[in-house]
Amino acid sequence: MATRTKATSAITPREETRRWFREAKFGLFIHWGVYALLGKGEWIRTVDKIPQDEYAKLPPAFNPTEFRPDEWASLARRAGVKYMVMTTKHHDGFCMFDAHNTDWKVTNTPYGKDVLAMLTDAFQKQGITVGYYYSIMDWHHDDYLPRLEWEKADRPAEGHNVMDYIAYMREHIAQLMTEYRPAPFVLWYDGGWVNRPEELGAVETNAGARELKPDLLINDRHFTKEDLVTPEQRIPPTGIRDENGDPALWEACLTMTSHWWGYDANETVYKTPEFLIRMLVDIVSKGGNLLLNIGPKPDGTIQPEFIDRLNAIGEWMDHYAEAIYGTTASPFNLLPFYGRVTTKGDRLYVHVFEWPGDRLVRLPNLRNAVRRVVLLPEQQSLAAVRDGSDWVVTLPERAPHPAASVLRVELDGPAQVTPLKLTPNARGTLELPVVYGFLDGPHGMRIRYESRDGILQAGNWLNPKDSVEWTVTVPRASNYRIWLDHAVNTGQGGSEVEFIINGKETPRVAPNGMVFGTGGTQASAAAKRQLCKLRATGGKFQRKQAVLIRLKKGENVIKVMVPTFGKTRGMDLRGIVLRRAE
Repeated sequence: MATRTKATSAITPREETRRWFREAKFGLFIHWGVYALLGKGEWIRTVDKIPQDEYAKLPPAFNPTEFRPDEWASLARRAGVKYMVMTTKHHDGFCMFDAHNTDWKVTNTPYGKDVLAMLTDAFQKQGITVGYYYSIMDWHHDDYLPRLEWEKADRPAEGHNVMDYIAYMREHIAQLMTEYRPAPFVLWYDGGWVNRPEELGAVETNAGARELKPDLLINDRHFTKEDLVTPEQRIPPTGIRDENGDPALWEACLTMTSHWWGYDANETVYKTPEFLIRMLVDIVSKGGNLLLNIGPKPDGTIQPEFIDRLNAIGEWMDHYAEAIYGTTASPFNLLPFYGRVTTKGDRLYVHVFEWPGDRLVRLPNLRNAVRRVVLLPEQQSLAAVRDGSDWVVTLPERAPHPAASVLRVELDGPAQVTPLKLTPNARGTLELPVVYGFLDGPHGMRIRYESRDGILQAGNWLNPKDSVEWTVTVPRASNYRIWLDHAVNTGQGGSEVEFIINGKETPRVAPNGMVFGTGGTQASAAAKRQLCKLRATGGKFQRKQAVLIRLKKGENVIKVMVPTFGKTRGMDLRGIVLRRAE
């Protein structure tokens, strides 16, 4: 972690860690345990309902002779990773460190070594700060309650006391806080959604951890108010703010795979390097960090799909790191091109994902004077002119990078931007392309921006809970007809599109009755919901008149969902058009 200076001597250790973390931006998540031997992900014990006695056969077979922690750390450094979080104990309860109070640990396997100690040492030697994941839920420990539903008959809870499990867990946390210094910088809980925090003494546990390590960050998954909000397998559409409206400290954790975090021998779907680079930029532009996961193989190697993607991110970082580390969120609420903006002092870093056909990048409602624009990494000067309230930059013919090219825009001071409002044109029509929409979904969000023929679309609509949302402002209450600009592949017709106008959102609730910090909201009530059914278009984009809605005077929120699929996916959507119907 960054060394303290005289200028920061008044800052508490915890505040200093928070400040460092906010600037670090990019972390590596490592899910590794004996479940890797089965090659079906980290939840395999409960997914396949494997009895305790059967699962206990895995540790005697765990011997990762190809494990090279220095190579893992070198790969992470090459990718531009600034911190790492390792699973010390996942839900199966197996400890990947030399826990003092159990034999259910890696040092009792044929491998016999403290994997956590080895990884901590290797990553710290590479200048990468180390954090520890710890599962509150424990399918192995007899005193963790409640039991998994499917094994209640074979593992009765009678005679067991969760207080004994709390003591066991606190011994682990104390050991992790004291024996691997200077790690960990974060205590990254998981699995706390079954029990309410008071049932497991969460406040007292966290206070004890901080007493042992005052610079420690703690995440939100013990359902106590701590340092770090951790959306999972989703990117919040506009970042995250606290109850005072101030930017929260947050980190999106995502896999490179389609689903599991631990090793999956049957995985065939991997996010592309291009997608991962854009994902990193998107998260950073919203004020967050990316914690990108790998699930190593049981022999201790990292599969080539992960290596290739981490190397690709590192190659991009070689040219554009200044536009990521130490930056803050975009000052723009909306952009008229497919890209994102990060900020550092009086500089804007404009990340262009798709090179516009007219080679113009418009920065809307930017009140500053633009002193200079250069195209990184070659520092090529570009022309920028004022056009009304906007600045327009002319790009060269070709993009320097296929995933994200970066312009550095030097201003006369910190960026001053008036939020862009979406309003009807002179004919009373609202053109709403998806570039002005926010894509959202809960845990498992699949919808994403894609392009075809140089035109942006919301694609990969595989989750019926995903959505596109626009906020519009109209001068008076009026009726509008909505037209969809959409495509549906052959054989995929029959889906229903739902339009929710000014609907209310409610947070997702965990089984313990508390609000999830990890994944989105869900529509609970709406002033108006309307449906229309889709037909296949042969994959070609068509305009379809959908529904008639009414917007109130002022600001309105229009959400589009596909709650019912005809087959396996929804539609590709370029946007919607609202035409006044009076």
